[in-house]
Amino acid sequence: MTQPAYLCIPGAEAARLIRDEPGLTLFDVRDARSYRSGHAPGAAHLDETRLAAWMQRLPRENPVLIYCYQGQSSQAYARMFADFRYNRVYSVDGGYPALLAALADA
Repeated sequence: MTQPAYLCIPGAEAARLIRDEPGLTLFDVRDARSYRSGHAPGAAHLDETRLAAWMQRLPRENPVLIYCYQGQSSQAYARMFADFRYNRVYSVDGGYPALLAALADA
């Protein structure tokens, strides 16, 4: 069986990607209420109803970084992007809290 073509990365590495990677698309896959009450700068809200539209317009060579509450749901979304042959897909281990802490330290 083939391993998923995405990487789980810690918050600090995710913060570095946000800072240094041109063309990065950042997705928040928490529920809409949580997204509205706070999200990482530049993050777009993503849910299943918007997935196909994003996949149609995002270049497959651009990096995609996904976070959720704790790092589980983001892996499911990362797997979907990888299944559709996106080359550089990342899920944030520890989710939003880990990413937020890393961004504050950066």
